Parts: sequence; structure tokens; C-alpha cells
Amino acid sequence: MSIEDGRKFDLDLLIQQIGPFGKFQLINYLLICLPIALTAMYTLTFVFTAGDLDYRCRIPGCDGDSASLDAPFLDFTTPKDGDKFSSCQKFLHTPNATVTDQCQADLFDPNQLRDCAEFVYQDDETTILSEWDLGCSEEWKLSLVGTINNVGQFVCLPMTGYFSDRFGRRTAFVLGNMFAAAFGLIRSFSTNYIMFIIFEFLEPALSAGVYSAGFILGMELVGPERRVLGAFFINVFYALGEALLGLLAMLTRDWRLLMRIAYVPTFIFIIYRWLIPESARWLLNMNRPRAAAKIIDSAARMNKSQLTPDARRMLDQALDKNAANLEEKSEKLKEEEPKVKEYRLMAAFKSRTLVLRLINCSYCWMAICFVFYGMSMNSVTVAGDKYLNFIMTCLIEIPGAGLCCLVMDRIGRRPVLCISLILSGACCIAFIFLSDLPEAAQLTVFLLGKLNISMSFITIYVYTAELFPTELRHTLLAACSMFGRVGSILAPFTPLLGKYVEALPMILFATLAISSGIFIMFAPETLNKTLPDTLQEAEDIGT
Repeated sequence: MSIEDGRKFDLDLLIQQIGPFGKFQLINYLLICLPIALTAMYTLTFVFTAGDLDYRCRIPGCDGDSASLDAPFLDFTTPKDGDKFSSCQKFLHTPNATVTDQCQADLFDPNQLRDCAEFVYQDDETTILSEWDLGCSEEWKLSLVGTINNVGQFVCLPMTGYFSDRFGRRTAFVLGNMFAAAFGLIRSFSTNYIMFIIFEFLEPALSAGVYSAGFILGMELVGPERRVLGAFFINVFYALGEALLGLLAMLTRDWRLLMRIAYVPTFIFIIYRWLIPESARWLLNMNRPRAAAKIIDSAARMNKSQLTPDARRMLDQALDKNAANLEEKSEKLKEEEPKVKEYRLMAAFKSRTLVLRLINCSYCWMAICFVFYGMSMNSVTVAGDKYLNFIMTCLIEIPGAGLCCLVMDRIGRRPVLCISLILSGACCIAFIFLSDLPEAAQLTVFLLGKLNISMSFITIYVYTAELFPTELRHTLLAACSMFGRVGSILAPFTPLLGKYVEALPMILFATLAISSGIFIMFAPETLNKTLPDTLQEAEDIGT
């Protein structure tokens, strides 16, 4: 068998021969998971850097230099807002020059209200709210931070998809980590809100593809029956990274220190340029079978796999020096590759099957991202300690990942998506009617909703990657993820909506989750199917 074409190099056969998830794949997955755990924090740092705090008006004449949030004079200086004192208004104060004590009840008129000019904040935590006075009429600026972060992700994902398909998964993965570390660290030294918001955009705009690049980098070297196990590893580390953010926020309670601790360690991942291998499937698709064969040969040695004579012959022929000539020729064709990629993308959009599949997946992504991130952000408003609630809301993703690992290979990707989305929506509806029950009951139902939407998030990554061909996999996965960011762009405003209509966030979560769970049943099942390499193979899934 001569290797005149990369397609004659049967990578799926060789992966089965070396073991679908052996020691080589396990080590690579663990290495990929470490930066993913850290970058998981970066998608939600705004929950704490731009977090809400308790505050009230500073009362001239009553508050001294060391003012505290609670004070006895609030009864006659500050109006009530429900069962607590107003954060943004105070009674009109008329100073009396004839008396020394200006903090007397008869000097405040309860019939005339004034907006606050200065504030007193809780003294056990610092966020950009307290540093730059972003409360009351400027409260929307806090929600805008999360939205800007997700706009940056929206911009990044299609670029990362193209960059990864063009220059390699590993290159996109390493560069994304470096951009995250650099811009995150710079943001921690912001001197004003404008500087902060600019770097809040730039960091995800250049690094948000780390998760998808790492996910595909790991998945493309495992057999179809072990893709779910690979997804489990990645999502466990992702959940641990999110929970680590909550723990660090609880321990530091200072937004600048939190960011520096979170971002600085990521610089070490520059060594991954030499530590982890490129995707063998991507190398093969780029007509570089010799480079792909070297990776497979290393995997076979580490896994101590016994290859069949045909498989060994195939690998040896790919490693032969003659195969290097093919790679040299492919290097000369690099200038034509963008045109080829553009042609393939245009061909995909001419396929009615793939276009309808892309639309369905994109809506499902949008719904899942809206509910997943919305529930994470709203966890700090659920009754109880906000840090513990956030940590538990993140950690509940681990049993969600475990359940996915158990059921996805038994009942399929599509049924898991449908059931988990509908159950998540049902939990959101149930939560609305539990406001009078104990905190534990409310939190339990909330966590069940998050568990199910976590299952949906894990499943949609695996499912989408299996629906599209190798030559466009990251591009189309990034396109779906990009539409998903529309949901996460809107999600940061749900806590603000909840201040006006308490049940509205949960109503929105339930509506999108249930509708997307129904629509996804119109897509094909991919259980135990080999990854499609061409447009035709992708179209044939489910036929």
C-alpha cells in the first residue's frame, strides 16, 4: 500500500489499534485539562470583580471617616425600600449652624428625598462597584461587564475556528492561553472603568477559543466509544476551575488580588508548544501523514500496543522518507489552502441538510449558554452564602458530567440533550414557586436545574463535533458556539431583571431550555459513528 494521499492513511483503524483511550491519550487529556481549569475561571470572573455589594448613602454630619454600613441614625436619615434601607436616596438635610451636633432627627425632612452623592460600602469586600461608585443610576455598568466579556468571546470564536483549522489546534490552544494571561493581568491594574472594560473585551476576544481548541485537540485522538470519557475529563476540570474561582473570591475578597492570582499561573502553559502533540487528524487533513504517523507511533509505544501486520505496514510506509516528499509538496500548496477552505465552506452552506443542522445546533447552543451562564450568575442571588452557593453551583457540573458519561453511550446524544434541557426548564419553573420554603429546598431545586443544563452543555459539545466534517469541524463548531454567545451576552442582565420582576430570569431560562430540547430531536443521532471527514460523510449521518 503506497501512501499517495493522506486519505489512504486509515487513522480510525490505527486509533483502534493503539487503544481508543490508552496511557498516551490520558496523559494528553490531563495536560489539556490543566489550562482549561484555569481558563474556566476567566469566563466568570466578572461575577466577583463586578459583583454587587451592600451600600447606602453617606450622610454628611452623621458619618465620620470610619463609617459603617449599619448605623442608628439611618432610622431618621434614610427612607425604607421594602424591608431594608434605601441604597440610593436619603432625606433632605438642613444644617443648623447654631448647634454642634448636625446628626439630629429634626434636621432631616422625611417628606423630601435626595439622590446620594457619596456612598458607604460593606467593608469586607472590594469590587469595581465600590472602587468607582457604580451603584444606583450606574448599576447597569456592572451587568455590562459580563456582556462585554461575552461579546469578546463572540468575536473570538469564529476567528479561533478558522485559525485552528488553518494553523493547528495546538497553536490556537497555546496562543489563547498566552493572550488570556497577558490581558487578564493588565486588567487587574486598571485605573478606571473605561480601561477595565476595554481589557474585559480584549482578553476573551483573543483567548476564548482555548476551550474549543483543547476540546477538539483531545477528542481527535480518541476512538468514538471514548469521546464521552474525554469530554468527562475536560468538563470535570472546567467545573473545578469555576469552583476554584469561588474559593479564591471568598478568600481574597479583593477584585485586583483575585485577578492576579487567577491569571499569572497561565503563563507557564507556553511550554505546551513543545509538551503536547498536534492533532494527528488535523495533520492528516493537511496532507501531512508522516507527521501524523509519528504521533501514532509514539502513542503505540507508550500504550504498549500490539499492531496488526497491516496496521504496522501502514504506519511504517507513512513514516518512510518518501512520505516526507508529500509533505514538502503540500507546503508549496499552502497559498491555495484558504481558497480550498473557502470552497468547502461555500459547499457546506449549499447543503440544505447541513444548513438546517447548523441552524438547529446554533439555537440549541444559544439556549444552553443563556441558561448555563445565567444560572451561574444568579446563584449569588439565591438565599444563603453567595460564595458557597456559587461553588456548589459549579461543582454540581461534575455529577452532571458523570451522568453524561454513563448515559450518552447508552441512549445516545440526542435523547440526553432533549431530556436534560426539558428537565432543566422544569426545575426553573418549580423554583419560582419555592420562595416561601427553606433555603435548602430552594437551593436543591436550583442545583438540579444547573445539573441538567450542565449535562446539556457537555452533550452539545460532543454532539456538534460529531455532526460536522474534519475539514470544517472547528469552523462550524465555533460558528455554533458563536451563536451560543448571544445567549451568554444576554445572561449577565438577568440578575438585574430579577430586581424588577423576581421570577423573570427563571421564566426566560425555562422557555429557552424546553423549546431547544424539543427542536434538537429533529437532528440525527451520532452514537458510535466514526467522525466524518468529508461533507458527504457528514450529510450521510442519520440516513
